Amino acid sequence: SASRGTGFLTLAIGLVSLGQDMKAVAQRSRAVLCLPRGAARLSSRIPTMLRRSSSRLRQGRVRPCSTVALGGGGEVKSDLKTASFDPFAFDSTMPKDNPFNKKQPIDHEDREFARVRTRQHVNPLATQHQKLPEVPEWKGENRAFHDPTLPLYIDLGCGSGRFILQLAIKHAGRANFLGVEIREQLAKRAQYWSDEHNISNAHFISGNINVYGAWDHILKDYPGPITAVSALMPDPWFKKRHQKRRMLNSELVKTIATHLEPGGGIFIQSDIKAVAEDMRIKLCGEPRVVDATNQCRSAAKIVEDMDEDDEDEKNNDNSEEVDPALKELRESWYWLRENPTGVATEREKYVENENGQVWRALFRKKPV
Repeated sequence: SASRGTGFLTLAIGLVSLGQDMKAVAQRSRAVLCLPRGAARLSSRIPTMLRRSSSRLRQGRVRPCSTVALGGGGEVKSDLKTASFDPFAFDSTMPKDNPFNKKQPIDHEDREFARVRTRQHVNPLATQHQKLPEVPEWKGENRAFHDPTLPLYIDLGCGSGRFILQLAIKHAGRANFLGVEIREQLAKRAQYWSDEHNISNAHFISGNINVYGAWDHILKDYPGPITAVSALMPDPWFKKRHQKRRMLNSELVKTIATHLEPGGGIFIQSDIKAVAEDMRIKLCGEPRVVDATNQCRSAAKIVEDMDEDDEDEKNNDNSEEVDPALKELRESWYWLRENPTGVATEREKYVENENGQVWRALFRKKPV
């Protein structure tokens, strides 16, 4: 009986060990494989999945980012005439003491911000979002920035604000950073973090930047130049009837081009190619700015690896006739392989960790 008990114990230990090994294999498999059509098609989809995991880029010719050639024979220099500050210089250096690179930067003494829950997507056309945002104080003792004469970087749809806070730490004393977020609780929490860490060159406001007159209402009295604007990972609003809700529309592009300093930059990115292309097309339609993406050192031709199912979906989505000029323009586009600010957003990190693709483009305002 003793030997039989020992045998059962050995068998149990073996089964437990085998179960742990199988669990580890299953976890590793889930990290690599995605089987939307079921296990029956496993053998045909494994090569495609592995190819996507290893690399989603086929690099084209890399070009320097010194100047941007224009069709009219002129050029736009990467550096600004009015200030030495250029956040799009592909500089990835960051101060070692950067608490906002973590998921939860500080212990919240104020319980209001200990756990903020908010909707992921907010309808900007809803009635409650049609009021003008609150105007920050640019002068006086309670002014938003320590030095309001510095160049201003504006992030539209700043989300949690960690991206702006990291840029503010990186460029302390050289520029100011303003985050605009339609979800009030996120803007309040980001401002709370900024105040707690005494970051005097970062400020956040809540509001809808597309409300008529909102831009002038906020920035008409800002003493310094506006040198950079970004729209990063905006809400995609996939359905055709909802695309009018997208943040970067033609009117906003005109407003940005009007107020941006000559040589100033407009940086866009999305993990949805159709959204990135839509933003890029709208910016290409503004004559006062020029697409500087193809001339950047990080520019590359990106070709998506697609299997038969993806090809069918693409053909169905593009069933409508496409303007030949627009098709030629899209085919000429390069995309940036890295973030020119040197600071990744939270969504950007998540997508790249999942072996996804981020579509980035950089525009510059033409000289006067």
